[in-house]
Amino acid sequence: MDWLKFLGVLGASIAMVVGLCLVFARLKAKDQGFGPNSLKALGIVLFIPTLVILALVVNFNLETLAALLGTVAGYVLSHGRPDDK
Repeated sequence: MDWLKFLGVLGASIAMVVGLCLVFARLKAKDQGFGPNSLKALGIVLFIPTLVILALVVNFNLETLAALLGTVAGYVLSHGRPDDK
């Protein structure tokens, strides 16, 4: 089973690196800097694989993992309000 955990951690790490490359490539292609949406994309790309790695390596309770995934879902589905000027 240790090799299965290793493959999971390796896959999540590769997904993280590829996701970062895709986000940065998209920002460069659009000739755009960092804004709220790009920071949200970077947060998602970094946070979800980190959760997968932690779930594989550390023995989380199901309640703890559900709370962390709920936090991610709330972050992803939240809508920022435009500033009234």
